[in-house]
Amino acid sequence: MRPITFSTLSLLALTFCLSFPFLTPAKEAVQLSAPPADRQDAVLHFYLVRHGQTWSNIKEMTIGGGGNAQLTPKGRYDANSLGLGLAEIDFIGGYSSTLGRAYETASRVLRGRDLPVVKIEDLKDISWGEAEGGRVGDLTSKFGHSGNDFPFYFGRFDQPEFISPVKAENMAAFSQRFEQALRRIAERHQGQSGNLLVAAHSSMAFYLQKYRPDQPLSGLSNTSVSVLELKNGRFRLLDFNNTDYLKRGFVREKALPPLEITLIVNPLTQLNQIGVVEGTTDSDLTRQGRRASQQMAESLKDSHFLAAWRSELGRSLATAQSVLGEHRLPVTEDKRANEIFLGRWEAEKKATFKAAEPAMADALFSADNTLKFIAQDVGEDGNVAAARLEALLNDIGWQYEYSKGRVAVFTHPLILNAFLNKRLAGVTLTPEKGASIVTLAYKNDGFSLIGSKNFSGEE
Repeated sequence: MRPITFSTLSLLALTFCLSFPFLTPAKEAVQLSAPPADRQDAVLHFYLVRHGQTWSNIKEMTIGGGGNAQLTPKGRYDANSLGLGLAEIDFIGGYSSTLGRAYETASRVLRGRDLPVVKIEDLKDISWGEAEGGRVGDLTSKFGHSGNDFPFYFGRFDQPEFISPVKAENMAAFSQRFEQALRRIAERHQGQSGNLLVAAHSSMAFYLQKYRPDQPLSGLSNTSVSVLELKNGRFRLLDFNNTDYLKRGFVREKALPPLEITLIVNPLTQLNQIGVVEGTTDSDLTRQGRRASQQMAESLKDSHFLAAWRSELGRSLATAQSVLGEHRLPVTEDKRANEIFLGRWEAEKKATFKAAEPAMADALFSADNTLKFIAQDVGEDGNVAAARLEALLNDIGWQYEYSKGRVAVFTHPLILNAFLNKRLAGVTLTPEKGASIVTLAYKNDGFSLIGSKNFSGEE
């Protein structure tokens, strides 16, 4: 049984709903209203979500409350999709365990809602004791019981006296602390009726077993949803290990267009013109560079920009001011968009650099090998610089992925080439040969090329 009846949404209506800078979930046909504080008939629905797939899940590791593992790309994608699948649910609170895999899952599910995720210690996974960080297969070999034989290692939810062979937390102790956590959450919403998102772990099934005693003990699928109702101080299980929300999210995600990220570079500067390697050393745009900026502005005048970022360098600011002049859009300064820091080769003549380190110079100024540039002394390697720009673009993608429009990023040729080498093999930019616009599509933590265009700045 499920507490919420979904109305059928057409994909057109969904796309309209999600075409703003932040995801705004549609209201349900029947809303759970917030009653006065003195009412005793308030009803809370806890949407209990198991975190997305982690690397430890793939390796069948016994990592519980004593450790953490990162979400896999599939785990992140599934959490994003679950958020779309739950778009109609109007949540009044978001909670997770203190472990990163649960917190990230909750954050992704609630992305676009003005709702913080509160971490609760007692929502943590059950502890595997001495078996933390091991492998399911190792336990099978040692004890003759599969690591998935949970009653052998954790007992039952109604066995508080159980002693685990690996000194793990028993099910009864876990169930008690987990219910106490839910009741403390309920106290934060005293007098309210509504839906609460709680992201935690597969061990939630151990606690939920008390509400389904006639069913065999079962684990929870990654990014599944179970629903508990709290009414008049008593819990009732309404839904268990439901993956329909996730499946609905997959359908919706596939119908959404990717976010467009427009990367803009203008290397036509005074130092570049006289053959000096700039890196993070700065100089003004040449007359040709200013004309190139005007050409790019004309090319992008009909684009709808949601936001814009630029590097700390003055040449980036000058380009952004010219290109975005008519858009009247604030531009966020972020050092992650800076050019590669070249250390000892900063502000050096290119000819001198090539003569002293021909292999590294060839890598730095090549179209497809910038990622392999290795700096001397305090300089920045190409791979490190690529990761820096990648982090910025991922953050932008995370913030605006379900939005309709473009985001502009003003950066520089060497670091952009390093990023392209890293994430889009075969897509290259010829460094310092003119201004360029490279437009990428971002979706599900992935990048693809939409197109590129060069601007010479010549009259």
